[in-house]
Amino acid sequence: MLLLTAVLAGCGGGDGQSEGLTGSAAGAPKGSASGSSADSRTGLLYRDKEVSLSNVQAIKNGCPSDFNFYVEFADSGPRVLGPHESNPRLNGEGDQRDEGRPPVLSWEPPCSWDNEVLDFDDVPVAKVAADAGDLDQAGCQDAARAAVGDGTHIDRYKTGALAAGDRFCEDFAAGGRVVLLRVVKVSGSPVGELTLSATVWAGPAKTEGAPKQPGDKVYENQPVTVSDDVAKARGCVLGSVGLGSDMPVVTYRSRLNGGGGDIEYSPSCLVGSPKMWFRGYVARVEGTADLDLTACQDAAARGESNELEIPVSELRSGDRFCRFDSLDKDVALLKVTAVTAKRPASVTFSVTRWKAPEPS
Repeated sequence: MLLLTAVLAGCGGGDGQSEGLTGSAAGAPKGSASGSSADSRTGLLYRDKEVSLSNVQAIKNGCPSDFNFYVEFADSGPRVLGPHESNPRLNGEGDQRDEGRPPVLSWEPPCSWDNEVLDFDDVPVAKVAADAGDLDQAGCQDAARAAVGDGTHIDRYKTGALAAGDRFCEDFAAGGRVVLLRVVKVSGSPVGELTLSATVWAGPAKTEGAPKQPGDKVYENQPVTVSDDVAKARGCVLGSVGLGSDMPVVTYRSRLNGGGGDIEYSPSCLVGSPKMWFRGYVARVEGTADLDLTACQDAAARGESNELEIPVSELRSGDRFCRFDSLDKDVALLKVTAVTAKRPASVTFSVTRWKAPEPS
């Protein structure tokens, strides 16, 4: 373990004071429990508090080969964990946990690891466009969640690709926190000095509630987009849409990685003419009549099984598809809300998902 120094400054109560070897924010409680979201606070907690990380400081303290800097975004300000504190993302049994802790960022310094990445929480995180303007709590949260629906969400980011002014939004729903990170300073090749500015808002924590029962609606009218642009940026790979979570998730992967989603998108750079491929029982539904769970499941059951493949050029805004997964017992209604058939092609769906009813 290393002895680290965090430099904290900014508004929202920050006084620019360093807390020495532990890197704690002035007035922040010690230990990983600092900044837990067990209270009912809402709104802005602090704005533009800075934290600095240094490869030099890591080297001075030995820099073991498997070390990460861990930064907690506690309610009183960002705090670098001390030399004897364990990974705050893990519980006592070594299992990943989100409940009962604040958002956490880790950095692998170049003296310790050759990846040199920022490692975000496994929650919705987006790199915000430079022209996005000022972001409030809702805007930052929306950006993070939108990234899940279009495949641009990130979990790790190369520090060598960072530039001053880059911004990242994280929606840490388990603790009811939204984090806006801004890169203030990045220097060295590989990067050895990194200063980040954090703005954190509080909102209600996500609660699991009772498990969804057969016939229940899981989510409604959630947007997902697959596109040539993102597929090409990821190295000309397949787009994959997973419908089985609490919101639809878009990822991009090579054919060699396997693990296809409920719907796949073959981009122009792979096949020339882009196309969609649906898994499960799927039917294209004609007409404009409203579709409830029963109507959608019945339509899908009469449709194709793992064989419905449609060129993007044949899709039109307003097209509807019903899908039934007989293994996971899910029913989904997908409506095409936007489509561009010419390069760079893209398709946007609005998705509603139910738990399938018990067979009668």
